[in-house]
Amino acid sequence: MYSKTTIANLALAYLGQAPISSLQQDNEQARWLSLFYEPVRDEVLRTHDWAFATVEKPLVPLPTDTAQGQFVYVYPADALFIRRIYGLQDPHTPVPFEERFDVSSHARVLVTAVESAGVRYTRRMADETQYDPAFVKCFALALACDAALALTGDIDLSARLQQKYTLYLEEARRNNMSEGAFVSAQKDAFSEVR
Repeated sequence: MYSKTTIANLALAYLGQAPISSLQQDNEQARWLSLFYEPVRDEVLRTHDWAFATVEKPLVPLPTDTAQGQFVYVYPADALFIRRIYGLQDPHTPVPFEERFDVSSHARVLVTAVESAGVRYTRRMADETQYDPAFVKCFALALACDAALALTGDIDLSARLQQKYTLYLEEARRNNMSEGAFVSAQKDAFSEVR
C-alpha cells in the first residue's frame, strides 16, 4: 500500500537523502517534495495511458447550435489528458476533436462532429493506494529528478536520475500495454469458449 510519504521517501532514497516522516514535516526535504509532488504526479500520469488511471465514459453534451455540424461537450472535471473521443455507436473508431475554452460557460469544452460521443482519458489520481507499482517507481524517479538540484545541487545526479526515469518509463509503458493486450486476449478467448 503506497502513500505520499512512501513515494517521497523513495525519491529521497534516489537522492541519497534521509527519509522523512511526512510531507508536512518542517524541514527542507519535506518542503521541496511537497512543492513538487502534485505537479510531478500529474505530469507522469499524462505521459502514458496508465490502466489504473484510465476512464472511459459517455460525454455530457452542452446545449449548442448544431447547424455547423459541431457538438459541444463538458470537459471531464477529473481529466488530465484526453486520449481519444469516439462515437458511442462505434467505440473502436476515434474521431477528431478540439479542446476549446467556452466563453459563455467560462470552462474548457470538447468539440467534435459526433452527436453521441464517448471519451477515454487519464484522470487525476490523488489516491496513492490505487497506484500501479511501475507508476510509483516512475513517479518517485521523476520527483527525485525535479528535487535533485534543490536538495543536492548536483547537476550530474539530476541528469543520471533523468536518464534512469526515461528508461524505466519506457519499460513501464511496454509492460502496461502488454498487460492490457493480455487481458484483452483473455477476454476474447473466454468469449469464444462461451
